[in-house]
Amino acid sequence: MKRCPKCNRTYTHDTQKFCTLDGGVLESVVASQGDTIRINSSQLKKTINDATTKASSHEVSESSGEFDPFKTVMARPKGSTVRPEDPRDLAPEKVSPRAPAETSASLPPLPAELQNSEALPDSGTLPSLPSAPLPPPDEAESFLGDETIASYRSSPPAKFEPPPNVQQPEPRVVARPAKKSRLPLVLGILAVLFAFGLGALGAAYFFVLKPILEKRNEINETQPEPSVESGPKSEPTTDLVKENSVTKPPPYVPPAGALLFVNSKQKLDGKLAEHYVDFSFYYPGEWEKDPTAGVPGATNFAKVERRLPPDFTQENFAVGLYSSAGSAEADRTVFHTVAENLSAQFKKNFPEYRKVSEGSTTAGVYDGYEFRFEGMSRNTDKGDLKLWGRVIFVPPVDGSKNGVTLLMLATSLAPELKSVKDVGEKGQLPMMLESFRFGKYPF
Repeated sequence: MKRCPKCNRTYTHDTQKFCTLDGGVLESVVASQGDTIRINSSQLKKTINDATTKASSHEVSESSGEFDPFKTVMARPKGSTVRPEDPRDLAPEKVSPRAPAETSASLPPLPAELQNSEALPDSGTLPSLPSAPLPPPDEAESFLGDETIASYRSSPPAKFEPPPNVQQPEPRVVARPAKKSRLPLVLGILAVLFAFGLGALGAAYFFVLKPILEKRNEINETQPEPSVESGPKSEPTTDLVKENSVTKPPPYVPPAGALLFVNSKQKLDGKLAEHYVDFSFYYPGEWEKDPTAGVPGATNFAKVERRLPPDFTQENFAVGLYSSAGSAEADRTVFHTVAENLSAQFKKNFPEYRKVSEGSTTAGVYDGYEFRFEGMSRNTDKGDLKLWGRVIFVPPVDGSKNGVTLLMLATSLAPELKSVKDVGEKGQLPMMLESFRFGKYPF
């Protein structure tokens, strides 16, 4: 808190230096809580009278040059010079917003008539003093009191209204730049993506698809010709020759791992050599070839078998001779007699033998005649086994007298077979029937 030593007016802002009423230098005051401040009634009246009479002041004559502290300075006297301001007094944090423009650190002494305490009446009212003349308007500086500032802040500024004859300016319209279309940008992005897509497809072809195709072609080119011990990959035969003829049958493509059997006359004798016929067929690679077939004294041209260790038959396939009249039509009247004679021989060799069916059939691409039978093999190491058999007579296709007999046997040890109807239809025997061909290999 600060106090003016002249008018005893107090200010709560510590940054204020001068009194706003008389321009006196403020002094810091530390008020004690126990002291009681006594205010003189004459001083209080003087303070009120000074606040209401701001324009009144005693004017110092120009000849005497004495300072009048009650004078309100409205303009700088002629011929006077302006003293430079002290930068330390104009610091933003220390300058009061209502401090006078020109101040000094200490004030000159009061006139003798004012220093005498008897000059002030007891009533506390100041003597009537002539007011100083106001300077011309062009040299005067405006000074607003507290009441004037308060009234100015409370009243809103007057609304400006132009004269009626003055033409109002038209509002200026600023033209906005035309909005650019994003279509070229979108098309450019799509073109870039399309180019990247084509590049990715080309890379996928050259680095992924092309090596696979080249590798596949190399496998097809380097695959060896089918031999007795191995054969190429198989594809099922779809076209079947329903009638015997000398026309060339469609080729058979065996599955992977299949072996090729080609009939040969080198080791044959007796009836096999007398009724020799060229033929071939494929069989699975895991099947075993019977060494007693296709040799001197043998009764079959070929015999292959699917076994369970040590010596249990699951399925087998054998090719024997068949003396024909030269065609299927010529043999049609004797098929039944031939089937009966062979069935009677089997009845002697298979226990509980029974012929099940007889009639025309097909063996792969050729027409033929068949009969089917079943039997039992009891008290084996695998228990009682069911026997199923199928015999097909295939007449020659070249008009000769040499046909073949295809004999198929199966047991209940083959998991794919459940009855005699499954022989040559399920399991692995269908490969031999589908791949059987008359003629000298290669065709």
